Amino acid sequence: MKFAFAIIALGLPALELAGIYQIWQAIGAWTLLWLMLAVAAGVWLLRREQLEFLPRLMYAAFEGETPLAALWASGRRVLAALLLIFPGALSDVLALVLLLWPSPPRPRGPRRPRAADEVIEGEYRRVDD
Repeated sequence: MKFAFAIIALGLPALELAGIYQIWQAIGAWTLLWLMLAVAAGVWLLRREQLEFLPRLMYAAFEGETPLAALWASGRRVLAALLLIFPGALSDVLALVLLLWPSPPRPRGPRRPRAADEVIEGEYRRVDD
């Protein structure tokens, strides 16, 4: 397992470097603009997700939905942002796949009543000692 991880850890940057070189040969200095825009987009996406994560999670809890969907969507966006920051065409393509991954549809059934709306009726009797 350690050997496979080492091959991936060393192979991915080598593939990215070879890809950047090939793109540089094809389009020239525009490659630098592409890399800078990808890093800027990754930083922007990471900061945006940092600001939107907690309200999205609270909204899911308030609506009675499971927070796993919000966690999954947020995790995908954070991973995509990190892949955009890492320079290379392969990581950018993986980031776009993660960003364009469709979210599961929200259930359209009846909503669960909130705790404030619940009323427990009954009778009580006071017992003094």
